Order: sequence, then structure tokens, then C-alpha cells
Amino acid sequence: MVLAANAVLLNFVHFLAFGLDGFAFAAEALIGSAIGARNRALLRRAVRLTTIWAGLCALAYLLVYLVASGVLIGLLTSVPEVKQAAVRYLPWVLVAPLVAVWSYQLDGIFIGATRTADMRNGMAIALVLFLLTDQLCRPSMGNDGLWLAMTVMWLARALTLAVRYPSLERSVVPAPA
Repeated sequence: MVLAANAVLLNFVHFLAFGLDGFAFAAEALIGSAIGARNRALLRRAVRLTTIWAGLCALAYLLVYLVASGVLIGLLTSVPEVKQAAVRYLPWVLVAPLVAVWSYQLDGIFIGATRTADMRNGMAIALVLFLLTDQLCRPSMGNDGLWLAMTVMWLARALTLAVRYPSLERSVVPAPA
């Protein structure tokens, strides 16, 4: 039952990823152009605008999930026990837009800047923290521990890249005249 509920709820996460990835893709192109032009002001503008829109999109997803989660769950399963289990774990999905938006957005920024080493290192840290959280929390918290581990992974991805962002911005130096 928990596995089926997670499958239903992961559809919410996938829908969220599709929406947020649109802004990450826009960030990739705009940041790549700004870096290619060696224009730090353009980089900042691209980061600011795509991040604002991604944040608004995340809030819209949260609102839709708050208002329509029962209907959406009903569209994804007709099994009453699965619906009940999905509703039980729904709070984790409601947290997802507020947490995951930053990891998706920063991924787009760092992909556009071709800073793959920073991304690799951040994801390695996020993976370790996911596994540790899962191992420490799932035995006592059950499925809530698994969702917590996923939330920790999103946070770790965002924080590890956010820490590296100032370095990325400083690396954009104007071309010599």
C-alpha cells in the first residue's frame, strides 16, 4: 500500500519537476549567453529573473496541490486504501515545491555555466546525506523517513550549489578592451 501511495505521490513530484525544469532550462540558456559574453550584470539579471519566476511557479504548484490534491489523487488511483495512504503522506509533497525549487533552479544555473565539478561534488554530498538520513530515519519513521531523506537531498543539492554560487559569479570577468 505504501509503495502504491508513493507511486501516486511521485507523480506530483514529476509534474513539479517538469514545471520547474522549464525555468532551469531558461536559466541554462541565459546564463550560458551571459558567461559567453563575459557580462556579470547579465548573469545576475538572468539568475534573478529565472529564480523569481521559478519561485512563483513553485508557489503555484503548492496552491494547486493544496486545493486539488484529492482530485489529483483520485485521477491517479481508484483504490480507496491507496488514496488513504497517499493522503497520509501528502504533506511531504506539499513541502516539495518550497524545497525542490532551489535545487532545480541552481542546477540550471550551474549547467548553463558549465560548472560540472561543482554539480558533481554537490550531488555526491546530497547522495551521502540522503543515504544517511534514510538509514537513520526510515527504521523509526517508516515511509516518512524516506520522504524526509528525499527532502534532505533537495536541500543539500541547493545548499551545496548556493555556497558555490559566489565563486561562479566572480569567475565572470569582462573581456579585455
